[in-house]
Amino acid sequence: MKNILYIFVLLFLQSSYSQQNGSETMKSFMNSTLKPSIPYGNNPSVGHYATSDDAKIYYEVYGKGKPLVVLHGGIAGSTYEMAQLIENFSKNYQVIAVSTRGHGKSELGSKPHTYEQKAKDVVAVLNKVTKEKAVIFGFSDGGYTGYYLASLFPEKVEKMIIIGAAETHPGDYKINLKVSDMMKLDKVYWEQQLKLMPEPNRLQEMFDKVSNATSEMLISDDFFATIKCPVLVMAGNHDQFLTTQRVVNASKMIPNAELAIIPNTTHASFLENFSAVWSLTSSFLKISEINELQINKKTNIMNTKVEQILMHHLIAFGDNNLDEILKDYTEQSIIMTPNRTIKGLTEIRKFFKDFFEAIPSGSHFEMKQKSIEGKVAYIAWASKSNIADIPMGTDTFVFDGDKIQYHTVADFRF
Repeated sequence: MKNILYIFVLLFLQSSYSQQNGSETMKSFMNSTLKPSIPYGNNPSVGHYATSDDAKIYYEVYGKGKPLVVLHGGIAGSTYEMAQLIENFSKNYQVIAVSTRGHGKSELGSKPHTYEQKAKDVVAVLNKVTKEKAVIFGFSDGGYTGYYLASLFPEKVEKMIIIGAAETHPGDYKINLKVSDMMKLDKVYWEQQLKLMPEPNRLQEMFDKVSNATSEMLISDDFFATIKCPVLVMAGNHDQFLTTQRVVNASKMIPNAELAIIPNTTHASFLENFSAVWSLTSSFLKISEINELQINKKTNIMNTKVEQILMHHLIAFGDNNLDEILKDYTEQSIIMTPNRTIKGLTEIRKFFKDFFEAIPSGSHFEMKQKSIEGKVAYIAWASKSNIADIPMGTDTFVFDGDKIQYHTVADFRF
């Protein structure tokens, strides 16, 4: 039993950050390799609370852009274990790092500790931060929360990356952890965590509640069929809590899923081979394409004023950001299409709103050609979404000062 406890603690719950008091050295649970400069999970400058039913849920926000929620592992898991992911994501996204109920600065509450409730907790946080759909990155316990979030609240989820969570039946997880045993493994870590917790006397209760919720889970074909958003399912090929077959099963049961098995890693694969996990994650989210736009946006590597305005337009278009798009037009601006002519900001807003139904945020977009001559810019492109396949589209822009005066749009779509 002792060996099982040690393995479980090291890998299923591998983790976590704690409190910083003066010169006190911070650490993660049985792991001295994580040493970020930011106290993730205990950073008052970006920390907030959202009330979810009977508990206050703590979260931190980093970066700008589309919202992306980070959900850590359970019991010994915390926001700190996700540090490297938060730092990378925050270069392109507004990262919302949630401490799940009973962990870190979040209250445990008195309601039954279920994954339905944890999903509601995330919704409470999202409702305070954004009105947009969010990308979800969930590890282990956070991965199961992500599954329930996408199933119960599909309007809140755009895409998901899940690590270490797969097809599960009651009894697959049998966890029996005691605070006294955990203290023997890493006393400094748990003393730091107790200082963070609003109800430190309930630590054993949190262990028991998470353990019970995990052991009672039934997540299989009927449940996975309800998840409609794109999902990247990942796991280490030596995950001692999930067989590879269970992970493969999950990827096949989710209607729109991709599968990635990380070689030579165990449960916390993102801590053991971060570069592989990040490469797969950034490919799934097309972060390289976002970076190309963001580099141009931040450094203004542009030949002319026309190119600056065009880049602003393309970035806003990629974000489906109507307010930003309209900044490039005036009431006298005209858009000409094969079907009709559109004039004025009201009509232009409606045109782009309708267009985004065919190319929603997150769709594949490929720039095939870009040419600029004086005040005229031409682009040729292709796009593909669940709604439409557009192998060829073209736009011509005529600029007047810092605004688009005339804009022609044409595309061929299936």
